[in-house]
Amino acid sequence: MTTTKEIAVSESPDNQTLIDALRDEFSKLSGGSRLPTIREIAAQYGVSQFGAQRAFEALKEEGLIQSFVGRGSFTAGARPVASPSQRARVLIVSHATPSFRGAEIAEHMLSFLNASQHKTIHVSYTDVDDLSDLLGRGGFDICVLQPRRSVLPVEALELLKSKAKHMIVEGRQLELMDVDVFLRNRAKSMAIALHHLRSLGHSHIGFITERLDTAAGYGEVENLFNQMLSADPDMQEGPVLRISEPDQSQALSELIAEGLNEARDAGVSLPTAYIVSGRFQAGDIRQGFGAAGLSVPTDASIVHLRAVSDESRTLTTVGRSARHVAQGVVELVNWRLANPGEPSGLVLDDPALEVGESSRSLLGGTS
Repeated sequence: MTTTKEIAVSESPDNQTLIDALRDEFSKLSGGSRLPTIREIAAQYGVSQFGAQRAFEALKEEGLIQSFVGRGSFTAGARPVASPSQRARVLIVSHATPSFRGAEIAEHMLSFLNASQHKTIHVSYTDVDDLSDLLGRGGFDICVLQPRRSVLPVEALELLKSKAKHMIVEGRQLELMDVDVFLRNRAKSMAIALHHLRSLGHSHIGFITERLDTAAGYGEVENLFNQMLSADPDMQEGPVLRISEPDQSQALSELIAEGLNEARDAGVSLPTAYIVSGRFQAGDIRQGFGAAGLSVPTDASIVHLRAVSDESRTLTTVGRSARHVAQGVVELVNWRLANPGEPSGLVLDDPALEVGESSRSLLGGTS
């Protein structure tokens, strides 16, 4: 029989009393403990499921709990130092395609895993046969794979699964492959970006993206933009500019300028704000808008869905730092080691808003 706890809880979606009560309850549990469902918490505390969901989201942002699609929520499993029974042989595998961010994430993972006294090896590869020779018989407790965009041969994945008891793939969504996946929450990224611009008074927002393969996820992000925009009756339909892969004679900034000018020449009313998704650097975006005769943020506010770095902070950004990603993967490693019998699943990692100089309020003042 479920007992309703007597606490003074309002139905406010950001109810601090419920958050404090759940924080106190969950912090007493050991790492990796399974938590009650949203429905059970709502009944237990006499609140709506919406209020319980918002409280869970707040505790996720604090790092106290983790949610796994299809499996539920658990207390965060990372510990400064793993117990002897949890110390493991961990393999980090990266494709040799150059990626500064991938290398930065791997470096942080190595640091965190070594601090937890795991035995960690990091290798990069270009050829699957070479990778097989390098790994030999394997015998790893867990393997973390960092693919590079579309570079993920099926034989490489199968090879690594044969060398380790458990597999984690960082940054790439895979289905029906019996692996844990750690992925940016794209829907949350788009929702945060749109909410920020709406709060500044922008009701006409466009979207700039790249023409890339489906594995990069840009098509999904574009669909999220269109769906969320159409769901808000106060928003105007925003144009979508798809920037092609540049050849050797063109820069991304030139292609952005071309796309903006073509839209204007076609009679499209240019929005007051844009959400930009892709590999564009802050300089590419500013130069592209400048070449089209648009000043950022005076003529167009910008929110960039991009990994957070020192360079990106000149723009308002929704993303995750390399350190944040690495910490999340290591928490998943420790959780998997503590829960080897749980089914594999998807972990959606929430991004954060970093307000820079590129978003301007239409309501008076600058943000």
